[in-house]
Amino acid sequence: MRKNRLFEYRGHWLVQRSDTPHLSIYWCRPGTRRVERRSTGTGDLDEAKRKLIEFAGGPGPIAAVAAPSSTLVKREVPVLDLLTDYLLSLGKDRPSYVRTRLALAHWLSFLESVNVVYASELTLDVQERYIAFRRAGRCKSGVKAANGTLRRELGILRAALRRGWRRGIIASMPFVASVPSPPPRDRFLTSQEAQRLIAACEPGYVRLFVQLALLTLQRPKAIFSLRLEQVDLVNHRVNFLPEGAIQTNKRRPMIPISRSLRPLLESAIRASRSGYIIEKDGLPLKSMRKAFATAVRKAGLPPETTPYVLRHTGATLLAAAGVPMHQIASMLGHTTQHTTEIYAKRRPEFLLEAVGTLDGLFGAQPIEKAINSAARQSVPVRAKVSGVWRRLPPRANGGQPRPRAWRTRADSNCRPLPSEDASRRHEERLMDAEDQRATPSAAKVF
Repeated sequence: MRKNRLFEYRGHWLVQRSDTPHLSIYWCRPGTRRVERRSTGTGDLDEAKRKLIEFAGGPGPIAAVAAPSSTLVKREVPVLDLLTDYLLSLGKDRPSYVRTRLALAHWLSFLESVNVVYASELTLDVQERYIAFRRAGRCKSGVKAANGTLRRELGILRAALRRGWRRGIIASMPFVASVPSPPPRDRFLTSQEAQRLIAACEPGYVRLFVQLALLTLQRPKAIFSLRLEQVDLVNHRVNFLPEGAIQTNKRRPMIPISRSLRPLLESAIRASRSGYIIEKDGLPLKSMRKAFATAVRKAGLPPETTPYVLRHTGATLLAAAGVPMHQIASMLGHTTQHTTEIYAKRRPEFLLEAVGTLDGLFGAQPIEKAINSAARQSVPVRAKVSGVWRRLPPRANGGQPRPRAWRTRADSNCRPLPSEDASRRHEERLMDAEDQRATPSAAKVF
């Protein structure tokens, strides 16, 4: 709740709220730190000051002073005011409104138990006590504490404090703790399980919802809010974003109508009485948890199978079938990178090229080639020294050269001296040649 302290008198102050044009009187209940308020019924500052003085027990020595704007952010602000202001800013039509209201109730219960009122008192120790408080309460009810719920409630506190800081209500943004993210839900149905689920859906609207969820990969809320005018049978497409709506992080794409999807939409359009595709007794639906749970039980599927699992099922089976990731991302309303991180790990040929490249770099054959190359480099190599190529002798133990005679670099041939056996064979060949020249041929004799 945005509050600008405009006037103070005997522990009472005037505040300009964002949700009403009238000024309000705020004060702390005696003996407690609970802040209460009362409307002055007027937006005129002078009239509101007069009513505040009367309400505070005036007249008398007026010690009221106008609060300078530079000191507004330095005053204490109750945490519940910041949380309430954040809740009202969401609006009741937002999906997160209900969860934020529940989180506000938990924070109210905790802050009263530890006697914490102001935002400056939300230290890290207080936040850790809140985490323990929420986990203890869930364990008493027989439910294991979920990190996802705690992350959401701490995130709501962080958003409320950031809103107050951006509007100048509090001087600084306090640090808000967090908990580790819960593991991702890898549950999805096989093609056979999906067929069993469709067959187990007895009411027609439940079966229609399951088929639409599997054929469009959209979130349950987007399917429940799908109206007749969003279906274009002429151009064969469905726009899940209503006309005039703003695209949010939970994107609603436009997808083409497949052969299996078209008869379902045509039948739903003919039977619709409320203007929505999914309806029951002529009224639109917002959820069908009980009917869906009944179908799951009849199909013999695990109880953790929720309507959202259908979205994961379609994306997972598409990735396993080799559909390009950018097409899956377009249907889901994700970025390609986010989709790849979630679903590509279930694709059989995913990272096949990368694995093959690593195999080519570090596999058996490259290692064998490296060993052979190292063996070839162990023989004498030539180096150019002072403009003359010189063959360097390989080093043996201790860095000493092998016991072979080597010519100096002044020799232009740069070849090693022949061994004793080679010299002896060379001398024998020379002697044989001389004997042949000394012996006359048969042609000369005759």
